[in-house]
Amino acid sequence: MKRKHLSAVFFLTVFLAGCDEGNGGRRNEPPPLPLFFQLSATASAAGDNLTVECALGFTVEIAGEVSRTSEVVEYIATMGGDARRILLRPDGSGVDLWADAHYPRLQVLHLLPNRVQFVSLDFPPDSPPSGSRFWDELRFFDGFIDANGVIEGEWLCAPLDIEQGGINDDTVFAEGIWQTTEIVRR
Repeated sequence: MKRKHLSAVFFLTVFLAGCDEGNGGRRNEPPPLPLFFQLSATASAAGDNLTVECALGFTVEIAGEVSRTSEVVEYIATMGGDARRILLRPDGSGVDLWADAHYPRLQVLHLLPNRVQFVSLDFPPDSPPSGSRFWDELRFFDGFIDANGVIEGEWLCAPLDIEQGGINDDTVFAEGIWQTTEIVRR
């Protein structure tokens, strides 16, 4: 009888140890999204006798959670700030294009455990082109969140498809990185 009891205890111990994820029995939770943060981006490239530099400075505020499954948490947010594209000739002359941008309805998808997407609901990625590849690229951001809550991804600063100051902005694409920084409210 004692031997059967010890065998059952041993089996149960081995079984439960196999279920422990090495975290004291707690499940590994995905990193929480910050609710208020800055999204900053830079990109640069050269081509067609031009140097191109781009920058984004957006503030994102998550208003709340919309839905949750075991794979995706959906939030609604707003985003706004400025977008910039500078085109310079070798002699230093050029054009500096700067604009305000506002996303009143931004869908934030946390694809568990660590992928995050920002999708404009006002100008969805699958809607007809706006006439500017630059603005079309800013409809969707795809990145990954780390254990510290920092979200980072790649972006493409596409041409504005305009002619300004004798410069035709229709060929040079600049690849870059975007990253978030949490804004702590006091």
